[in-house]
Amino acid sequence: MMHRALFAAALLLAACGQNQTGYPPEIAYNFTQACEAQRPAAGVCGCIWERIEANVPRAEFEALERLSPAQRTEHPLTAQIEGFALACAQPENGDIAEPPPP
Repeated sequence: MMHRALFAAALLLAACGQNQTGYPPEIAYNFTQACEAQRPAAGVCGCIWERIEANVPRAEFEALERLSPAQRTEHPLTAQIEGFALACAQPENGDIAEPPPP
């Protein structure tokens, strides 16, 4: 459930931007800072943000941000973002690193 806490913090810190067509740098920065404060593996937060930008309309992300924590937890977009986090935390192409020889 760390992912829920991670995204709750990130969503709370995401700032409203200046245009309605894309995500302004402030939202990306705030999301990334909140995500990295949870100390995931290197590169995971950037990967999650790239997937949000590519798949989640800004208006939907901002609407999620305005929900109460309880509503946010139950919202389908939270589950989608958690899916991004799980995918980003997995090794490339599903490869699992082999342990080094003894």
